[in-house]
Amino acid sequence: MHASLKTLHLVEPFRIAHGTSATRQVLRVAEGDRIAEAPFVPYYGEDPQQTLAVLNQAVLPEQLPRTAALALNLLRHDIIGHATGQNLAASARLKLGPPARPAPPGCRSFSIPDDLTAFADKVSAIAKQFRVLKLKLGSGDLGLDIATVSVARYAAPEADLILDVNGGWDLHEAALMIEKLAHYSPALIEQPIHHRHGVDAWEELRASLPGNPPPIFADESVQTAADIPALADFIDGVNIKLLKCGSFDAAIAMIAAAREHSLQILLGCMIETSLGTTAAAHLAPWADWIDLDGHFYVANDDFTGIEYDAHGTLLMPDRPGIGAVKK
Repeated sequence: MHASLKTLHLVEPFRIAHGTSATRQVLRVAEGDRIAEAPFVPYYGEDPQQTLAVLNQAVLPEQLPRTAALALNLLRHDIIGHATGQNLAASARLKLGPPARPAPPGCRSFSIPDDLTAFADKVSAIAKQFRVLKLKLGSGDLGLDIATVSVARYAAPEADLILDVNGGWDLHEAALMIEKLAHYSPALIEQPIHHRHGVDAWEELRASLPGNPPPIFADESVQTAADIPALADFIDGVNIKLLKCGSFDAAIAMIAAAREHSLQILLGCMIETSLGTTAAAHLAPWADWIDLDGHFYVANDDFTGIEYDAHGTLLMPDRPGIGAVKK
């Protein structure tokens, strides 16, 4: 097995409540001609060089860093998929049953804007292909957050808007902002409060909301299936990402747990290449929403995998394993 790092250069700086990035790194692991990837995300605090050093040891430790664990898990699935001629969705189908419907429509995300005029033009242009748009909020300026949603709504009046706060509001601000932003008919509001506040804060937030608020989803507050039961009464859905839960199998378990608690599922990704987003996309038919566009922000994406047609419909590659191939 060979492990390496790749620096991703973004087409433009990407700003969320956690900070702004111009580059990201991903971990690549390979066995022969099979290869898999997992992204490093700044707020998880994993050091890429230290992770690489762990993987280059003669004997791997039982407890691996999150990124290493995911990359190795996806590599194993890719190897098995090529040996059996099946893609990654086959293992999901065994545990979740056949999907009830096709994959949801594709989504495009927008970082916190600096120029609202340019932002309006970009939203209008992308909405011609994608009818689900994800807006990053939590800028630290509540007025800018409201203006971002207002501009996007008028630029794309028919779009489904996902408002992703990344924990950027405090409890009082969240209740106030959810009530104000309901005017713009968002499809859902994601992680309005910081995950450090815990379950009690989610319960307090739910109690403070008006009678019919937009659906509220948890992202950072729900890392694995084990986190779902405690929050289930206070949220309407969960964001499931391969990196958060640490493996493709754990993501399947999260989908099963969300279903058990009658929660909606948003299948997400990080900023990563088409190798990473394609791996996650095999779970799309079991999701209610998908946010699988991380590769669009990578200027040096060296893989080809998932695509979207002129109407924003997800197109999966017809290949075994992960299904992404080197350009």
